Amino acid sequence: MIVAVLGGSNGGFATAADLALAGHQVRLWSRAAAALGALRDDPTIKLAAEGRQGSARLERATTDLAEAVQGAEVLIAPLPATSHEDLAGRLAPYLTERQILLLTPGTLGSYVVARALCRAGATLPYALAETGTLPFLARKTGPTTVQAPVRAANLPVGVFPAARGDGVLARVAELFPAVRPCADALDVALTNAGPVIHPPLVLLNAGAIDGGTFDIHAAGTTPSVKRLIDAVDAERVATRTGWGHPAPHYELETYYDETRAAEGLYGAGARRKLVASGLWSEVLTFEHRYVTEDVVLGLSLLESAARAAGVATPAISGLLLLFGALLGRELSGRGRALEHLGLGDFTRREIRELLRDGWRSALWTKALR
Repeated sequence: MIVAVLGGSNGGFATAADLALAGHQVRLWSRAAAALGALRDDPTIKLAAEGRQGSARLERATTDLAEAVQGAEVLIAPLPATSHEDLAGRLAPYLTERQILLLTPGTLGSYVVARALCRAGATLPYALAETGTLPFLARKTGPTTVQAPVRAANLPVGVFPAARGDGVLARVAELFPAVRPCADALDVALTNAGPVIHPPLVLLNAGAIDGGTFDIHAAGTTPSVKRLIDAVDAERVATRTGWGHPAPHYELETYYDETRAAEGLYGAGARRKLVASGLWSEVLTFEHRYVTEDVVLGLSLLESAARAAGVATPAISGLLLLFGALLGRELSGRGRALEHLGLGDFTRREIRELLRDGWRSALWTKALR
């Protein structure tokens, strides 16, 4: 398959290398030449990943987006959700109605990007899809090397419009065999572990983080932090249930309890492998995606989806209030909150209809306002 990987991030390098080693024809794009470095002359990435290792030869690495996406069947964006609107603007002149755009992960980004593309007058792709988590937990270890000690064992994927889901999911599964179908884009967005685990780890370890390099996964999961993670996750699962989304809910306990690991996103030994790698000992700030993505976008979506389902969220709302104080701005009702995405006046039934039919829905015009 011809694949364009968009973004020179940790996930972008891991995705491009893994798919190239699997036999796909891969182009890697980054808007920043520095992110590609030597790859522009020799597009070879050395990958050390769970289940696959080797030197992956890409078709090309380029800062020319048109060159990257022309003729590509699937475009994969392993980018933070904070970049989705910018990505939509850049892609608008180049998309075709035959392509699939996959966001890894999405945080309801498939709807957000489709809305931005439509507002820009762009040709919409055949469908947009998004994952509930990163296909790899990865970190670059050099200019052309990347390690991914954990690969998603269960990769939830939702499609927008959901009516096109079957064919799209089959195509995505050719790239990521761990795909697990979700009903729609909201269903998959509510499986995302990032907004559950990262905000408590950052907030309750803020003092240690301020001191410099710190591994929140190795040293930060104290019993108190774990209780807050559990509280946020319980609210997430209650929200999923309130919307009628069935199990599996991929509870975070499956990450901590090895007896349940097979049910979780990352499979057996994931936490042990992540911690043992030492790759997450790093300098964190409030500009890290654990905050800019998982708090500002992820928690705001969780809170608003819970509100729409009549679910109380003292842990989620408390985190939004505290991070709002630290960041100096209001977070509740902003970011990816349903009301901030033009869906505040929609009923749950109408939102489900819109997610099913997408831009072919009679509700689409209202959503664009």
